[in-house]
Amino acid sequence: MSRRRTGTDDGGRRLGRRQWLSMLGLGGATALAGCSGDDGGDGGSGGSGGGGDVEIGDFPRFGVGDLYGRDVARDLARRAFDRSEYDYGFDGDAMVTPDGERVELGIIHVAGAETNQLTAEFIAQELGDNLGMSVSVDAMNPTQFRNDYWLGESTEGGTDTVDGEEVEWSNPNPNNPGPRSVTSSEPWDMSVVYGLNTYPLNPLTNEVFFDGADAQYNPVGYYPQFDATGLFEEARRATSRDGLRRAFVEIFENLAREQPYIMLLFSADLVGYNPALVGPIENFSNGWDFGRWYFDEPTVSGSYDTVTTSGFSTLNPLYNTESGAGDAIGRALDQGYTFDENQDFFPLLYDMSSEEGEVWTFEIRENLRFSEPYGRVTAEDFVYVIRELHKSDWANTYAATNWEGVEVEQTGEFEFRATLSTPSLLWPESYDPLLYPIPRGLVEPYVEERDAEGLQQDEELLELQFAGNLGAFELDEWERGSGVEYTRNDEYYLRDIDEGPDLFSEAPLFEAATISVVEEQASRLGALETGEADSAGIPPEQFESYTESDDVTTRQIPTPYNSILSVNQRDNGWNAGPGNPFRHVPFRQALAAAISKDELISGVYRDLADPHFTWQPRWSEFYPDDG
Repeated sequence: MSRRRTGTDDGGRRLGRRQWLSMLGLGGATALAGCSGDDGGDGGSGGSGGGGDVEIGDFPRFGVGDLYGRDVARDLARRAFDRSEYDYGFDGDAMVTPDGERVELGIIHVAGAETNQLTAEFIAQELGDNLGMSVSVDAMNPTQFRNDYWLGESTEGGTDTVDGEEVEWSNPNPNNPGPRSVTSSEPWDMSVVYGLNTYPLNPLTNEVFFDGADAQYNPVGYYPQFDATGLFEEARRATSRDGLRRAFVEIFENLAREQPYIMLLFSADLVGYNPALVGPIENFSNGWDFGRWYFDEPTVSGSYDTVTTSGFSTLNPLYNTESGAGDAIGRALDQGYTFDENQDFFPLLYDMSSEEGEVWTFEIRENLRFSEPYGRVTAEDFVYVIRELHKSDWANTYAATNWEGVEVEQTGEFEFRATLSTPSLLWPESYDPLLYPIPRGLVEPYVEERDAEGLQQDEELLELQFAGNLGAFELDEWERGSGVEYTRNDEYYLRDIDEGPDLFSEAPLFEAATISVVEEQASRLGALETGEADSAGIPPEQFESYTESDDVTTRQIPTPYNSILSVNQRDNGWNAGPGNPFRHVPFRQALAAAISKDELISGVYRDLADPHFTWQPRWSEFYPDDG
């Protein structure tokens, strides 16, 4: 690997870590920045199913124009009620249950995240005004929400009838534990806690969310009413980026129509930085070159200190799926590659190449070392972890499904090959082949015993004690409730590569780093203003004032995460009465039509967001044009 790039463009947030979830409304706080399955039809154009003459169209834009307001929302709700076996309806202004009681639901937001709270309150008001619901707003610690409400209580799987066909959950996991009868341990109705990764570099990855009811990730129990699996298969056969764009039009139209999650908006991370910090930029790949960020002058000095709203449930790189913990891991352990400011592939631990997208060659850098006693990083380490952990039927790692249908073989001390069952020219952009380096010697005893619990709790993995020269910093201390402390890794491999900015030869340019858990927003902002923190998320309502401050440099950094209203379509969702209207497409459309995107963006986000109509942000090359 000898592709040195000598440019000194400012960089920023490294997005080379595959994460599904992002807590919403935090303003970039981490600063690296049994039912039939009948959803009642597609709620398509015309007045079918009762109600008025609402035209949905092929690519509906709910929440704006003719598809916003009380009349259209109630018409769509009546269509859903006509398809229901339960007698829901309206009594004057109020939506009522079969018993005649007003529908009462709850919506959960992130405790301590003001923008997230304001969003929840706005939605509650809109659903009250336009659909006659009584909606309570409740704050919750995101770790508690994830563990008790979001994830399945068990992973028992099972079968269900979906769109007239019997579906078996072939690979249940906590994020999709089975049919709708399999639920989380606590009931819940709606939440704005999470946004989901849209994977704008390769939307084929979205199949993890939508490729049928048995998709890898489906905590809300959404059953597609279109041939999602068939359309994703068509898209996978595309041989060019243009072909992929064309193949995704129908998928995006169906998602816009069915509202699997109620789409709200796309917002950037609003981040304030120490004005002495050189490096961050307003770019999706802000952070890809974090190793060359510095204070004032390009010399090693100071400590890069950030604040976040909540702690991390694990730093074990084999099991983390949280974006905040991903940042914390990334300070001390790189993954295989990233994408630069032009969204071009940039090798970190290894390069990847392929002629036709079927056979990919991984070339591992020869200057990589684990901590003692594990020695050099070789192809054997990667191949062993892929075969024995990621492809196993017991370990259930974060990458458990990424390597299905992929055959790997070691072809040299520092080289291995991966053969895909279906060619993919954009495989790296899917993040599926993005790997952490893990020593074979560390995990082999757990493999021999098939001890998944032990693997999850191993201290060397939890504390990244094996990381050697593989990260910019060494992890000194992780206090579960307060944060993480690091010191500069004097042996960082990045100094000895031929690619990238010249300042990589001195990376990192900070003596130390910290990530501190500060739950109160005012305290986080105070730390930013006084210089105690070098970066912190800024709420939209204060972004303009910070933009005018000499003490803070502000950035709007695009992210792949959307803002959505999650509605629980499982058996413990809809706690207002019998049945679950969330399962009906027209009812989800009614929810979307009841919430004004324009007013939400102007009132809560201070115009620092764009409406969300389908599963890509507008700046993605795969966003379907208005035609």
